[in-house]
Amino acid sequence: MLAKRYAKAVFDLALETKSLDSIAKDMRLVDTVLSENRILRKLMTNAVIDASKKNKVITALFATHLHELSLRFLNLIIRKGREQYIQGICQAFDNIFMEYRNIMRAEFTSSMPADDEIRKTVVAKLQAMTNKEIELKEVVDKEIIGGFILRMGDYQYDASIVNQVRKLRKKFSENLYLKQI
Repeated sequence: MLAKRYAKAVFDLALETKSLDSIAKDMRLVDTVLSENRILRKLMTNAVIDASKKNKVITALFATHLHELSLRFLNLIIRKGREQYIQGICQAFDNIFMEYRNIMRAEFTSSMPADDEIRKTVVAKLQAMTNKEIELKEVVDKEIIGGFILRMGDYQYDASIVNQVRKLRKKFSENLYLKQI
């Protein structure tokens, strides 16, 4: 809840200053860096380390990569002692931004990379269903053998071979044979 309030505040400020796309890109970058760097996450959540040192680290890491507003926002968050929420704020900002731009994320998992025709068909069908722009992320997972799995929001459609085999195995495990007396 706290992360969402901060995200909404920086979102409104980015709208007001007409720097929304730049700030959205910055928030994604910060989220990615924090996700991939365990040492930086530990540093940010360590209560023993002084806020000024954390600000120096953030400034050294991001000064040349972030919009001034993004950097000032991160410094403010750290000064207020809320640095453990930075990643959550970035993710909440991204959700608000995606909603504002009418974009929905979908994940398409298949056993081999999809060709352009399949990709375009999936995106077109999802756009028709949701009336939103679709940001499609493709995942290749050889373990599903064939078919695909489509995830969008809270919904999942599993048309993989592995799922079909699992359903058949369950069906055959039921003893449908009744002995005639």
